[in-house]
Amino acid sequence: MGFCDHMRAILIALLAGHCMVCSAAAGPFNLAGSKWGIVQDGGKPGRFVQFRADGVVGGSSGCNRFTGAYNQNGDELTFGPLASTRMACPPDVMEQEQQFLTMLGNVRSAEVSHPTLILKDGNGKELAELVRRDAD
Repeated sequence: MGFCDHMRAILIALLAGHCMVCSAAAGPFNLAGSKWGIVQDGGKPGRFVQFRADGVVGGSSGCNRFTGAYNQNGDELTFGPLASTRMACPPDVMEQEQQFLTMLGNVRSAEVSHPTLILKDGNGKELAELVRRDAD
């Protein structure tokens, strides 16, 4: 396979993956195997959620790691129960962490608009905006 043929195959694979993501954003989506981080955390190591195919979720709440269960049925999404490590951190980080974990407990639905995941409560109110971080 020549260089041009190799590059063409890579481009086709990239475009095929992009089209699958676009169609997932427009219709049903599956969070299994994906990782999402809080937008406000910017470049800092921060809060993220990683969904596994077996219904287990894990991640970082800012200082501590957490794990537990999640259930997704279409756009319905719930977390819990969640367990967390108990490392001590500065008070402001601990407060932010507790707010994050509480927010996850209040999630009842999600909406994906590539590359963003919007978490919502039972009334459809936006609780958090996360961005795709699978490359991390």
